[in-house]
Amino acid sequence: MILVTGGTGFVGAYLLAELAKEGKPVRALKRPSSSTKYTEELFIYKFGEKGPGLFATIEWVLGDIMEIYTLDEALQGVEDVYHCATEVSLRDEAPDEIILTAEKGTENMVNASLARGVRKFCHVSSVAALGENNVGKEITEEAFEEFVFENSPYAVGKHLAEAQVWRANGEGLNTVVVCPSMIMGAWPGNKGTMSMFKFIAKQSGYYTTGTMGYVDVQDVIMTMLALMNGNHFGERYIISAENISFKDLFTSIAKSIGKPVPKRQLSLITLNIFRFFNNMFSRTKITSTMVDHGNGTYVFGNKKITTTLGYTFRPIKESIEEMGSFFMDEKSKRQ
Repeated sequence: MILVTGGTGFVGAYLLAELAKEGKPVRALKRPSSSTKYTEELFIYKFGEKGPGLFATIEWVLGDIMEIYTLDEALQGVEDVYHCATEVSLRDEAPDEIILTAEKGTENMVNASLARGVRKFCHVSSVAALGENNVGKEITEEAFEEFVFENSPYAVGKHLAEAQVWRANGEGLNTVVVCPSMIMGAWPGNKGTMSMFKFIAKQSGYYTTGTMGYVDVQDVIMTMLALMNGNHFGERYIISAENISFKDLFTSIAKSIGKPVPKRQLSLITLNIFRFFNNMFSRTKITSTMVDHGNGTYVFGNKKITTTLGYTFRPIKESIEEMGSFFMDEKSKRQ
């Protein structure tokens, strides 16, 4: 039996779809307050009329990674765990809550897995958990040791969560850690990276400076499965396909939804001025972390994963085209 946490979220839902397609026995942990709506919609998007039947093969169990007493029952008979549950947040407020959820939830998962004798454990971390071992140069897996805690709450939480995984690895749990960069993929509700399409649909004329790494969600799933099946334990892998400037990214997104390509660069000063006035009059706050990410230059290396698996990543332009078509279809359904 395989247990997946975060099955109502983006990465977890795509993983469930792949496992269901392969006919694997799968159990998914779900909080009582969470909805499987988007996961069900994803199954229909990927498999058409076969989607509902494949979705029905998933065994959903109620539980919460923050409540360890609910995890023991969920792990009964489980051999492999994919820990995908996380809150991706660029918020600066309530930092203690963001950090605690990531660290304590992961601590509970690895402790319960050790107690239940789980055979394999895959933890979905993030490149945010890494430091910048050579600022302005390629960031590799070794940058974990260069992490600076004057970072965003999300990054600190992911770093501390991963530290819990390595502690459990030292106690005998077979673990592998994947650190995806920005994950691209169709997802209902304009959540995650789909939100960029909504933004550019309204403001396609602007772009920010800087560079970021990107990877298709299906590549994240397939590398996770290959690493677990190949028993590549005790290792961390950056999962990133390409490093793309925000100008090129926004240009590709604009083209995919029929909008004018961006021509005006937003400088750091301009963004901070906009942030100041936005936060005075709008309920939707722009954080300093968001501004920093919009202008930062982050270049990630993928040599370790490509060498280990001989893996070839999907071009990000193909991911954007698929997401653009999905965005336009969703928009037409709402009209």
